[in-house]
Amino acid sequence: MSSYNGPGLEALSKGLLDRQSPVAKRMRAIYYLRSMETLDAVNILLEALNDKENSPLLRHELAYVLGQIKNPEACEALEGVLADTTDDAMVRHESAEALGNIGQARSLEILEKFANDSESVEVRETCEIATNYLKWKLDGETGQKPLTCACMSPYEGSDPAPAEVDTSLTAEELGKRLASESLPLFDRYKAMFALRNMSCDDSATQLGKVLVSDESSALLRHEVAFVLGQMQLAAGAPALAESLKRIGEHNMVRHEAAEALGAIVGAEESCRSILEEFKDDKDGVVRESCEVALDCQDYWSSFNQGSDPISAE
Repeated sequence: MSSYNGPGLEALSKGLLDRQSPVAKRMRAIYYLRSMETLDAVNILLEALNDKENSPLLRHELAYVLGQIKNPEACEALEGVLADTTDDAMVRHESAEALGNIGQARSLEILEKFANDSESVEVRETCEIATNYLKWKLDGETGQKPLTCACMSPYEGSDPAPAEVDTSLTAEELGKRLASESLPLFDRYKAMFALRNMSCDDSATQLGKVLVSDESSALLRHEVAFVLGQMQLAAGAPALAESLKRIGEHNMVRHEAAEALGAIVGAEESCRSILEEFKDDKDGVVRESCEVALDCQDYWSSFNQGSDPISAE
């Protein structure tokens, strides 16, 4: 049962659904609703997801959180977003990933369809990974394995693929797997999450090499940026900064690099300087991500200084 003690449902609904509210404040509302773990909270998140007037950044975050909550009631809406080829590719990608996380057999048909038929490379690759992950779950490979097994994430939340279970592999060996174009994306994701789970400077360095490589898919690079943000190691900051600075990079990669920079511990000042530099970026997704990342830094700064983070603006 949830031990949620944040703002009330009405206040969060108003804060999230108000299009005029700052994106960072609306993002905070999303994560408070995630913590509630109730159907009412899910329904508010779905209402915001279905509102196409909301920015792609906000809607993709809504899809992500719905996948983390894993309530099957969200499947119909997420499948609808994925099926709408006129919708934003980043939102569709996150909806597909969410369906893989929720893990309902009903979603397999639509994931398989768009793993072969999508006009968007990122959506197609996401559906490929989500299909593999859903089949992995339905085949019972998670079965009765203990929660401490190597494939499980030590981080809060659910990953779009299990981690590689061979714990004898070094960071360098996993880095080679992650960078290998000859391996299926699902296997490369397994190597990536194993590197993330190592949570050391060597593994962050291996992840950073792939992030700034032009060889890997944009989808993979964006997930690498995300896990570097989860690790929160200063060793990951240089690659994240380089990724954000690459104007020709896919916006879903730059956006994830920006948000990850907001989470880095031990290099807050340098990360903040880079985020300030790109907070007025021409790309709306990147611009909003820098705003959210700066808000994240302010949030935790207020928390660490003893202020009330709930009321911090």
